[in-house]
Amino acid sequence: MDGKTKVNMASTIFGASLYQSPNMEENIRYDVLGADSEAFKNGDIVTVDTGVVSIVDAATEKIYGVIQGAQTMPSTNDTVYPGVTPAGENYIFLMGCNAALTDNETDYGKFFGITGASGAQQVDVVSGVTTTTSRQVVIIKVDPNNVGGTEGPQEVLIKFVDTTDSTTPN
Repeated sequence: MDGKTKVNMASTIFGASLYQSPNMEENIRYDVLGADSEAFKNGDIVTVDTGVVSIVDAATEKIYGVIQGAQTMPSTNDTVYPGVTPAGENYIFLMGCNAALTDNETDYGKFFGITGASGAQQVDVVSGVTTTTSRQVVIIKVDPNNVGGTEGPQEVLIKFVDTTDSTTPN
């Protein structure tokens, strides 16, 4: 290499991690049981369904938050409450996309769903911008860490827009 060629050294990001909060402290909650036999990975995006935390697996599910720490729930879970950073409207999360976006000027404010299973969730750019009930995230910034590159997956800052809390039925 000649030292002038820019190489995209970005690694693929799965799941979500807290990037910015109003007070830059993480607010981890332990108030909803994990679903029976659910195997959570750190950064998994979850919902509350029938009174238990489970991994988001459909673009129409409301977002409860992001799992903190990998753990597998017992087959008949009555005691384990996984740690979750709530998807509050004042939190900004760093995520990966399953395809490249154009740039911040073009893509800021666009809505997308989430795709992928546990340990492999990303912003679903491949399915396109959402205008219906499948709006789960809004793009706040494309390439926030100036990694660069326009090919393949990218890093983005997002806010969750279709959220629920532990007291609101999904």
